[in-house]
Amino acid sequence: MKVLKDRGYEYGEHWGPHDIDNREFGSDAKSRRELAREGYEIDGQTYSMTFQVVPKVGIDTGIESVREILSSCVFDEEKCSEGISHLEGYRKEWDDKRGCWKDKPLHDYTSHGSDGFRYFAVAKNNRKQVGTVFF
Repeated sequence: MKVLKDRGYEYGEHWGPHDIDNREFGSDAKSRRELAREGYEIDGQTYSMTFQVVPKVGIDTGIESVREILSSCVFDEEKCSEGISHLEGYRKEWDDKRGCWKDKPLHDYTSHGSDGFRYFAVAKNNRKQVGTVFF
C-alpha cells in the first residue's frame, strides 16, 4: 500500500485475482482481501482498500480479453515502459520434447505484469456499460 500511496494518484476500483480470498497463515488466518480492507498504518495514518474479485476464467479467455481491449488502451511510454516491455515479451512456452508450443504462457519476468494486465482486461470485459459508466 505504501507504493500506491507514494505514487500520489487517486484510485478508483481495485481488482484482485481469484485467490485474493485465500487465507494467510501468518495473519491470523485472514485473507489478503480482509487485510487490505482493515488497512495498514503508514506514517501514522491508516490506509485501506476494498477489492473486487476478477472472475476466474481460463488463460486463453483472458488473453482474448486483452486482445479485445488492447487497441483502445493508451500507455504513457515513460511511466509504463516496464509494463509495455512485459506485454511485448509475453509468449507461450516451447516444449522441446514434443516440438510444439505448450498450452500455457512461459513463466518468466514478463509473467506478473502481463497477468496483471490480463486480470484488468477480464474485469473490464465482464462489466456492463451504461452510457459512459461501467458497473
